[in-house]
Amino acid sequence: MEIRAARESELEQVVELCCVAFNPDGHERYWQYVQGDSSYRLPQTRVVVVNDTVVSTLRVWERRMRVGASLVTMGGIGGVCTHPNYRGVGYASALMRDTIDYLRLIGCDLGVLFTIIPEAFYRQLGWTSLPLHGFSVAYNSAARAAAASAWQVTDFNPETDLDAVAALYDLANVQQSGTIARTRAYWDMAPSRIRGVLPTVVARQNGHIGGYLNYEIDGKFVEVREVGYVPDDPSVLDALVSHFFQACEAQGVEEIGGRFPSQHPFADRLIATCDNPVTQTEYTGMMCYAVDLSVLLRRLVVGWESRIADAEETFGSLAVKLPTPNNQQIVLRHNADGTLQIVPEDANAVDCGVNLTEADFWQLLFGEVGWEQISSDASVSPEISAFLAMLFPKRDVIFWSPDQY
Repeated sequence: MEIRAARESELEQVVELCCVAFNPDGHERYWQYVQGDSSYRLPQTRVVVVNDTVVSTLRVWERRMRVGASLVTMGGIGGVCTHPNYRGVGYASALMRDTIDYLRLIGCDLGVLFTIIPEAFYRQLGWTSLPLHGFSVAYNSAARAAAASAWQVTDFNPETDLDAVAALYDLANVQQSGTIARTRAYWDMAPSRIRGVLPTVVARQNGHIGGYLNYEIDGKFVEVREVGYVPDDPSVLDALVSHFFQACEAQGVEEIGGRFPSQHPFADRLIATCDNPVTQTEYTGMMCYAVDLSVLLRRLVVGWESRIADAEETFGSLAVKLPTPNNQQIVLRHNADGTLQIVPEDANAVDCGVNLTEADFWQLLFGEVGWEQISSDASVSPEISAFLAMLFPKRDVIFWSPDQY
C-alpha cells in the first residue's frame, strides 16, 4: 500500500473510481472538478495505490472560510471513496489520516467535510459535527408579499451581472460566520457552476444591482440556496420575496426550505408572509477538524482584539484555560495593553469553569452558541465571564449550500 499525491497518469483511474463509487454517469463532471478548477493542484488529489491500482481517493479543496468575522485557511475534503473490492480493510481511514498531514503541510488551519455516510466513521478519526440550522414551511398560495417596488427583479445574466453579484456577495458576507471567501475566479470555475453558485434572479434599481436570490424548484419543493443584498436595505428583500412567491405560484410549489437560519431577514419575511407554522431543521453532515489548533486560534486574535477595543467594559490582565478538541488545552492571555495571546500554558491561568465537549467548542468558535448560553454554571469571576462572552457571542452561522466547495 502506498499513500501519496496522485500522478497525472493516474487521474483517469481516480475519475473512474469516483464514477464507480458515486455516479456511473459522472465522468465529465469529475473531470471538470480537476480540469475546470483554476485553483486545482495535482497534490490535492490524494490516493491509496495497491499493485499500481488506485483503490481509494479523495480531493482537498483549498478555500478561505470565515470563523466569526475572521478568515482562516480551510481544507475542504470531498470525494472520499474506496473501490468496492477493497473496502473494509482500512484504506480510507489511512488516507484520511495522511490527508491531515497534507493539510498541515500546505498551511491549512481547519479541515471541513460534508458526509453522506454515518458520522461515526469520521468521528473515530477526530472529526466533530457542526450542526447547521435551516427551516421548512408550507407555501400558502394566498400569500402576497410587498406591493409595487422600485426594485426590478429579473433573471440573472452572467455576461452583464456577475461582477456586481460577486462584489455584493463580498459586501453581504464580510462578517458572516461560516461563509466561504469567493475569489472572482471562483465564480467562473466549472465546479462552482456545476454546484449552482450562480443566482437565479437579481434585483436592480437605476441600473444598480442591490440584491440577488438563488433558488431551485424541484417538483412541489423549492430550496432557497442563497440570498445576498445590500446591508440595511429591507426594500430589496421585500422585492425578492415578492418575486419568489410569484415563482412559487407559477410552479405549483407546496413547500419551501432553506439551509440557513430562519432568523435571516429574507427567511423571516418569507415565513411571515406564508403565515404557516415553520419547522426548524438541523443538518449534521458538516464536520470539522483542527489541523493546528493554536494557529487556528491565532487567526482570530486580530478580530478579538478589535472587539476588546470596542467594548464598553475594560479588562485587566487575565489568563483563561480553554479546553479544546483532542484533549488539547489552550490559554487565552489578555495583557494590560489590550493585546491578546494564544499560549499553551500560563502559571496564572484559571479554568474557564465549563467542561466543553468537542461539539461545544466548535459551536462556540463559529458562534452557533454564545458563551452566555453555556456558562450558566461556570464558577469563574464576573470579569472572566464577561471577557469570554465578548469573545464568543451568539451568531447566525451560514454555509451557503452551493459552496461545497
